[in-house]
Amino acid sequence: MTVQPRIDVAAMRRALSTAEAVMALNPPESPMIDGYRLFRVSGGDVAWLDMPANAGAYAVFGSHPRCDVKFASGDDVCVRHLVATCCNLPDGAFGLRLMDLQTSIPFFVDDDVPRRSIVVSGPLLVRIGKHVVGGLPVGPRASSRVLQVSSCGMSEPPRGIESIAEKPADSAAPPAPTEGITTSHRFARGEISHITSVRPVSHIEEMVAPRAKTGYVRLTLQSSERSAAVELPEQALDDGVLLGRADNCLDRGLRAVLSTHISRTHLLLLRDGTEVMALDLCSTNGTRYAGQKVRRVMIPTEGLALTLGPELTLIWHPQT
Repeated sequence: MTVQPRIDVAAMRRALSTAEAVMALNPPESPMIDGYRLFRVSGGDVAWLDMPANAGAYAVFGSHPRCDVKFASGDDVCVRHLVATCCNLPDGAFGLRLMDLQTSIPFFVDDDVPRRSIVVSGPLLVRIGKHVVGGLPVGPRASSRVLQVSSCGMSEPPRGIESIAEKPADSAAPPAPTEGITTSHRFARGEISHITSVRPVSHIEEMVAPRAKTGYVRLTLQSSERSAAVELPEQALDDGVLLGRADNCLDRGLRAVLSTHISRTHLLLLRDGTEVMALDLCSTNGTRYAGQKVRRVMIPTEGLALTLGPELTLIWHPQT
């Protein structure tokens, strides 16, 4: 069994300090726009991206040259490894959602609990193999939140991350993440982040219904010679549904319709509130709507048709 490289909390703190020092020399171009400054640290190398907090904003992490936040090729991460999206939180603030794209390498916070999908209020720092990935809130609402937390009797803001949740008892194997349970962490600049594990991104084989019924949506994939259709539970869209050539993306006859022009993880279908989005995962041959290349499309209740790669059509049937 291959042992994955491990980064301890002290190394994660050093990586955060490195990232903050580099990014301080490159402030956000639009400091009055709320959002997250996403980054990854590999050794002394830092890459970052500013993502606005508006609905539908997202970024893809991976080693593919089209990814928004890139790792070096063959750098023990997948071609398309993670998706980060901004999301609205129940208290009216904005947060960050981090989703693993059904890879073989989970991410970790400051413990040995593997994570696949989390929602974060405040800053975030995680490790993937020998790399550190994170997100820092930026903008007026983020600055206001720091002042509010700092004024609550915290005389000296701690640096780095430190779990303040109850630690599980020692055991031979790390505990599995519990959906819906929130862990709190003290972070840099006096902030406290809250991290909630949620259900991971699903793939179609786990979700296909035997026949269409209430609470399901119908999809058809159609090429010049073949077509195949499935029904998916609407609830699964809250977790995310992957489409692509990877073994864990498609089944039930859909694979026979695909061609090598479709990326292994090509498209993510995701519901945010009442809106369903189709997110192109920085695919090699792109996604088109009405003849125009797009990154993100909001799917209306009356349905639509998308073109994946040069010729595959994805039909989202109207909901009745």
